[in-house]
Amino acid sequence: MICLHATAIFSCLPDGSLRLQDGGRGRGKMVMIPLKALMLAFALLMLSASGNGYVLHIFGNANLDDDINDQDLAYLERIIEGTEEPTWLSDADNNGEIDESDISLVQSIINGTPSEITIVDSDNKTVTVKQPLERLVVYTHQCAEILQLLGAEEKVVGVRDTFAEQPNRFPRLSKYQSIGSGGEPDVEAVLKTNPDAILAYTWYPSEESLDDKLPPEVEVLRFDCECSGQGPDDMRERVRLLGILMGARDRAEEYLQWHDAILDQVEDEVRKIPQNERVRVYLESTPEGDRPMSSRTAIGTGHAAHKLVEMAGGVNIAAGRLPGYEDTAFEYGEIETEWVLSQNPEVIVGRAMGPGIRPYENVNDSLLESYAQDIRSLPGFDEVRAVKNDGIYIITNDYAITPNYPSAVLLLARWFYPDRFADIDPQAAHQEYVNMMGLDYDVREKGAFFFSEEQAEDL
Repeated sequence: MICLHATAIFSCLPDGSLRLQDGGRGRGKMVMIPLKALMLAFALLMLSASGNGYVLHIFGNANLDDDINDQDLAYLERIIEGTEEPTWLSDADNNGEIDESDISLVQSIINGTPSEITIVDSDNKTVTVKQPLERLVVYTHQCAEILQLLGAEEKVVGVRDTFAEQPNRFPRLSKYQSIGSGGEPDVEAVLKTNPDAILAYTWYPSEESLDDKLPPEVEVLRFDCECSGQGPDDMRERVRLLGILMGARDRAEEYLQWHDAILDQVEDEVRKIPQNERVRVYLESTPEGDRPMSSRTAIGTGHAAHKLVEMAGGVNIAAGRLPGYEDTAFEYGEIETEWVLSQNPEVIVGRAMGPGIRPYENVNDSLLESYAQDIRSLPGFDEVRAVKNDGIYIITNDYAITPNYPSAVLLLARWFYPDRFADIDPQAAHQEYVNMMGLDYDVREKGAFFFSEEQAEDL
């Protein structure tokens, strides 16, 4: 038996760094890993950050790799024998001791029969979830798509009110009991569903309005299930972790095979393009409020849409020029149209979101076309290369910044480099994704996911 002393635990941030974790409400005993083990964990996490894998944040993942499997059983045995140092995820049952009970729990996780699973969620909180997880309340649309991919929507008992507005995207979930909005959670409605756990965004609803009002037996799992500005590994981990929690590991792996095959295909081709020959892109978001014509809402480094452009081989001209958005790590904010004119980008990409933008529900692309026309009509933009060459492209948030994002990367690559990607079919990739969600929906015949004056008919 190995005992882990003291009162702190460390977690891996998206950039690969270690952060002291506070543990949160009712989330188990916290332990301090010995210094040598922390050094080992740090080395492995730096390896992860370098692009050679990621850490699956589940207790029992003793060797700190991207899965929990027989290798972790062997690692735990070596820790108990004294030939290996413990890592911060070695203690599968999170009780401060590493012993045979941890081996038994990891074996049950591998077999799909655990009594509980302890994870670190996207909000960096340690959460112990009773298994099997049968009654789930869901606030997040993107995570709901993952539940559909996993075939686990029947385990949902309540959803946020906005699901009812999206019957095409969520044919079953849109009919489930509404638990109100996330802005002001109806805790009474939530508790009437008798949930095992609640799946929420990291930022919404707030802990004060939801977590603090719940009984301790109802855990809140906060997951960022949208495309990450940090790169594909975040999505890989979210899907694999939810697959384990929902008892649907095979379905999670099916999605990940689709995900990786598309991104590998694009990466292999983009790698051949010299940096100085890559398309220069101005990336922006739907104008906010009454913003004057003299400025736009640009998107920069750290934002998911920036990562899409980057993976597709584009160079975001606004990257590094924008302020950080509120307390986040991504750049997003106002930029002068005169500066955009001076840069004369080859391509302009608009990210459409907000009122009325429901790509699976919209019957035509008139809102997206109007957004493109808004860009085209900006003073002086008739001389911009992107405008003169029909290089204005609009993507919708609920199409591109979701677990479907690999098909959006494929679409952007096709737009940026039509000769290099002439033989690829972004809509076929999107259809595969929709099929994996179990939807009876033809993406070529329905919806409004993107707009391109030059290529919309061909795609």
